[in-house]
Amino acid sequence: MEPGSSREFPYNEPRKGQLEAAKSIAETVRSGGVFILHAPTGFGKTSSIIHGLLQAGVDRVLYVVRTKNEIQPVLRELKRFNLEGYSFLYSARRMCPLLAGENLSHEDFWDTCRLLRLRGECAYFTKLEELQASDVAEVLEHSGSMPQKAVKLLAAQGYCPFFALKLAATEASFIVATYPYLFRPDIFQGTFEPLDYEDFVVVVDEAHSLLNITSLLEARITLEDLKNAAREIEEYELPEDMARALELLGSEIARNKPGGRKLRRISREKLLKILGDHESWIDAAQEVRIAKMKERLEEGQPVKLSVALARVARFAELLALEGTGVYTYSSNGRVGATVLPLEPCIVTRKPLNESKAVVLASGTLPASSMLRDMLCIEKPMRVYDVELLHGPVFPPQNQYTVVAAELTSRYTSRSRETYYLYARYIIETYRNTARAVLVVYPSYEFMQKVLQQINSVARHEKVDMIVEDKSTNIEDVVEEIRNGKTHVLINAVAGGKLTEGIEIVGDDNKSLVGTVFIAGVPYPQPDDYFQDQFNALQQRLGETGARRLLFDYTAIVRTRQAIGRARRSAEDRAIVVLGDSRFMRRTLREYLRMRIDKVVFNIEEYSSVIRSTAEAFNV
Repeated sequence: MEPGSSREFPYNEPRKGQLEAAKSIAETVRSGGVFILHAPTGFGKTSSIIHGLLQAGVDRVLYVVRTKNEIQPVLRELKRFNLEGYSFLYSARRMCPLLAGENLSHEDFWDTCRLLRLRGECAYFTKLEELQASDVAEVLEHSGSMPQKAVKLLAAQGYCPFFALKLAATEASFIVATYPYLFRPDIFQGTFEPLDYEDFVVVVDEAHSLLNITSLLEARITLEDLKNAAREIEEYELPEDMARALELLGSEIARNKPGGRKLRRISREKLLKILGDHESWIDAAQEVRIAKMKERLEEGQPVKLSVALARVARFAELLALEGTGVYTYSSNGRVGATVLPLEPCIVTRKPLNESKAVVLASGTLPASSMLRDMLCIEKPMRVYDVELLHGPVFPPQNQYTVVAAELTSRYTSRSRETYYLYARYIIETYRNTARAVLVVYPSYEFMQKVLQQINSVARHEKVDMIVEDKSTNIEDVVEEIRNGKTHVLINAVAGGKLTEGIEIVGDDNKSLVGTVFIAGVPYPQPDDYFQDQFNALQQRLGETGARRLLFDYTAIVRTRQAIGRARRSAEDRAIVVLGDSRFMRRTLREYLRMRIDKVVFNIEEYSSVIRSTAEAFNV
């Protein structure tokens, strides 16, 4: 990164601690360490990090975020620094102009993409021959820091968006990408070779997510996949013992089918014995892939390519990795098995320790010793807690926090009466406020049961509602609120699409959410996988450490992230309702790091407090 105007901080009045944090980042990056930036939502972490990296004079940065929606704020800040030479990357499947709607698996997408290129049937890829990295940079400049606009512009000009952005990334000093580009070894290598981790300074945004990152290496297989793979074995005359192994695997999965959404443990050792050497499955998948490609190249068959054995191979490969567990699941009528790492270390150790330097940024992180143990960090660490060093980022008086002590989502207390009481408190909140109310539930199941009661409680009045589900589009939600639906009840699930890493703000960058109602402590839902994670962590952190991390810390991260949707600027005023008596526990209060202004014990008292506060705060 060349010196110049880009080194200047782009804001006339930096917030308390921004420049100091940037200076510390530069020092840590130069020494090759790990910098932990602990700062609340709205502090301006991104601008501080970029400023620090520019001061350190780094050559190449890989800045990773959880979702594609979180790419735009980083690009916006890079533009403010007048930084040239950047690119971004997210799922190639979602960018592809030809295959975006085909609902292909990761493996099938790339096989089909490869076949299209070999047959010369992807004009978007062919046209890349006339494209230069500087041309992509020009498109990025005209896209106004909006990733999806850049993707559409490249496709409109006839170029493959993914390979065009990858081309730009080869020369970029700053690459913004989603987590898999750092933490999935196959994706990292396939994208950046011949570069390795040691060529990058790494920034991880929303770093608290790393403590639950194990699903990133997940390998799933369904009973339908096994039947399709068996047909491939027969059609391409592979060894019969492979077909028998798949039959045994299918029987084992079907026999251990779980009930509901929970994961059910199945013997890893037994499946290892059934599948044998994972390399043989990788070789078999490659043999079938080559044969199918040859057929389609010679005979002009439909281009869509699916190799079921590729999913078996990935399943077998991850199953062979030490520190993993295997579980059956049932979802949308499909039964299958999934292999998952039991500890974050399996995902984080290599990228975080082999990179040139690392910056981890979050508003909620555990103690540094616990973080080091959880992520297996071996580099020297430096922790910078903004509010501890510089005081509150936002005026504390602009947030009023109420604990509704009559409520609890504790499993042993759940009943129709519990859901009805939550519904009454939520509707009372909606009635007494004038802006959007974000209600955050511990699970989809809990949300649906409360919503049934809300329909009963509010059957004679109009309640504008948004309910999160798998099809919820964040941009549509924000647009709906901006375009007049300002007094709306947004029903979301802790850790879901609408509670982490998104900005529900107006054109003035102020939050459109006036009240956040946490409908129960959002503890993770226990199942066999959760229990196995606990047992694995207990060996290194002890029972108390593992319990605090997996239960209390996870719940508070989800709570603070949800609250952050209402506090996007120093001018924002918000009411926070902690709807569970357990929020009064000492451990939860220590992690929450938030002043509690009022504890109420019945709905009449609650209604009065919400009404008067909403009037004072104009929310």
